[in-house]
Parts: sequence; C-alpha cells; structure tokens
Amino acid sequence: MISIYRLLLVLVVPVFGFGCMPQSGEVTPVEASLPLPVLPGTTVGIQARPSFQNALQLADEVKVGMPQRVVEAMFGSPDKAGYKEYGRAAGSPWRALVWEWVFQDATPPRALSIVFQQDESGNWRVNHGDWPE
Repeated sequence: MISIYRLLLVLVVPVFGFGCMPQSGEVTPVEASLPLPVLPGTTVGIQARPSFQNALQLADEVKVGMPQRVVEAMFGSPDKAGYKEYGRAAGSPWRALVWEWVFQDATPPRALSIVFQQDESGNWRVNHGDWPE
C-alpha cells in the first residue's frame, strides 16, 4: 500500500517543478546568469571607496587598457555591475563589462561608469569611462 507521504510527493513535485521550466517560446537570458569575472587574489590592495572629490581626481588617472583589478583597487568594489553589448550599429558588436560607482557624498549624488572590454587573453581592460549626468 502507498503511504500518504509518497502520494503527496508524487502529486506535489510535478506541480512545483512545472513552474521552474521555461514556457514554450520563452528564452532564458544566458548573459544574465553568467558570473562576473573575479580573479583570485584581487581583493589584495582594494581600498575603501574614495570620496567624490578624490574619485574625480582618480578618474583622470584611469587609462584605456588598464586592467580591471587596478580599477577596483582605485575605487573599491562597484555598486552596480553587468554586461552590455556595444557596437551593434557599427556592425561589429562586442560584449562589455560595465561597472558603476555611486557617490552619495556629492550633491546631487553622482556616478562613475567604467566600461571594460575583454582582451585576447580573456582579461577585462578599460575601454572607456565617464560621469553620466
């Protein structure tokens, strides 16, 4: 004879499991599930976040081609990070890693955005950055 617990398990698992499966035609974004690149030992040398005034000065020292770990050592861990595609309109799209730091000590708060591009070795390097309004 089947116990009540086994019967419930047989009925409940398919019902809850069904909600986790993508519906037909639904696409699961692959890029959104990729982990952000972290190199072992990159936390060494990371300082506390600079003030807005110090960040303005440090931003002038950020150069194209600078490694991701150096930028993180300068500004600390970003507040926001994600992937974005650039260059679609030009016909040669490339995947970028975008980091953003928000400085609440500025009035109004200001953000620094730095865009990284992967080099041929797979390392993320600065492509450009700015202080969007």
